[in-house]
Amino acid sequence: MVINRCINPSSKLGVIRWLEGTCYKEMDSYSDLNLDVNYFYRSMDHLIKLKDEIECVLFDKLKTLFSVNVRLTFYDITSTYVYGQQCPIAEYGYSRDHRSDCKQIIIGIVTSYEGYPIKHYIFEGNVVDSTTVQEVIKDLKSQFNIEETIFVGDRGMITKLNLESIEDEGFSYIMGVKAHQDQICQMLFDKEPINWKTAQNYDENLKICEKKATVKEFLIWKTKKILEENHINISDRRLKELSEKINSLNNEYEAYYRDFKKILESLSDKIEVKICKKIFSTIKNYKKRYEEKLRFVFCLNPEIKELSKNRRTMQIKDISAELNKLLNKTKDANKSVSKIFTGYKSRYRKFFNLNLNENSHQLISYSMNQELIEYQKRFDGVFVLRSNKSDKQLSTKKVVESYKNLKEVEMLNDDLKNFVDVRPVRHWLEERIKAHVFICVLALLLKRTLEINYLKSKEVTKPLHEISKVKLIKYKVKFSNREERYQEIPQITSVNKYQKSIFHKIGIKNPMNLEKFMRGV
Repeated sequence: MVINRCINPSSKLGVIRWLEGTCYKEMDSYSDLNLDVNYFYRSMDHLIKLKDEIECVLFDKLKTLFSVNVRLTFYDITSTYVYGQQCPIAEYGYSRDHRSDCKQIIIGIVTSYEGYPIKHYIFEGNVVDSTTVQEVIKDLKSQFNIEETIFVGDRGMITKLNLESIEDEGFSYIMGVKAHQDQICQMLFDKEPINWKTAQNYDENLKICEKKATVKEFLIWKTKKILEENHINISDRRLKELSEKINSLNNEYEAYYRDFKKILESLSDKIEVKICKKIFSTIKNYKKRYEEKLRFVFCLNPEIKELSKNRRTMQIKDISAELNKLLNKTKDANKSVSKIFTGYKSRYRKFFNLNLNENSHQLISYSMNQELIEYQKRFDGVFVLRSNKSDKQLSTKKVVESYKNLKEVEMLNDDLKNFVDVRPVRHWLEERIKAHVFICVLALLLKRTLEINYLKSKEVTKPLHEISKVKLIKYKVKFSNREERYQEIPQITSVNKYQKSIFHKIGIKNPMNLEKFMRGV
């Protein structure tokens, strides 16, 4: 079933038909088996019971044979839809396959630095990306005895709880951060805008710049922001007592609302209880992390920056043209406006200030929020990485390089859907679905082994197709008309130069040697 996934992905019934054109039925240990569909189902049931044990044994083999690098461990998830309504782990959720009409399962894959899949997980289809991380990092330590690694995850994985869990296990991390959503990134942008002209070049397409911040520094900045949002402007001199209070915090300190409320109320009569509670809630949120120093690497792709700018300009222009058609023409413009900002256009709603008549809901006028547009421009083409490794332990360039290698697991997820064809999933028993995915992941491991260690290339489709053309033919020769004397003479079809080179790469000098695996030889 694993080999079939690499060569001609089929259903379990399809594997039976596929076997007729292979040498399996002639091989020792296979020839006497009754290879019906129930045989494969029973094999799947047995396989999934041994999943954890098999993954550990394979990991040990990878370390022995190929010296896999586990100093960097990559993790990413994908989803695949499931036909039928019976499976208990299949749920409706965010579909990466754009099949919101089908229930799905979530598949998380852990890979080594080189891209070998070393462990995978199956989650219910409605599970949030970030909630899958804790189980993964515990298994890396308990099952695989990985004592030190840098856990690399995408932007959907980063949460306070996840980072604490990673650090509690003694691991380091490199995580993507959504720059326009992360408030500490916003603080760093506000305090000192990045001069990209003088920034370090990672390569010809990417500029990088490192910035650092402390949690205490952020809390002081955020307090000022909350006060400004409520139109309360207080000088730094008057905020001195509050700043000193925040700077005195340590990881063992238990913050009390009454202490901060007293200081805040002494600053201004305009500071209401709800403002005090909001500020204290922000401070309390960083409990046991007050002394933490944060390291960020900002990366700019000038080409993506230009594309983002042009896309936004074009969309704003198109939306403006649609809004112009509604001006003073429709009594109730609410439905028409909502229709304009549906789908992907909803992200541009924040750039428009609409003026609707209170009674008729007629669109009287609209204006652009230029301040917000200019603010958004700062994030065009920018992605941000966060790590708890110091620059002495891991250089800025190495942080970026490590994160960019996350594409290996993303490519693996792509192969899961397009090379070994994990879809369609037509099983409805939970264990069968898990076994089906396990077979697909084992096929990916075989593919990566072939790519890395033999072909030295990511292109395996053509070599596999070429090898499949080579056939073993057995001639039955009759020696005498009087006596029933026959002899079988094996012969392979002609092998061209390219096919020979592939056989040589995988250690087969003469394809005829494969005949020794056949029954009776």
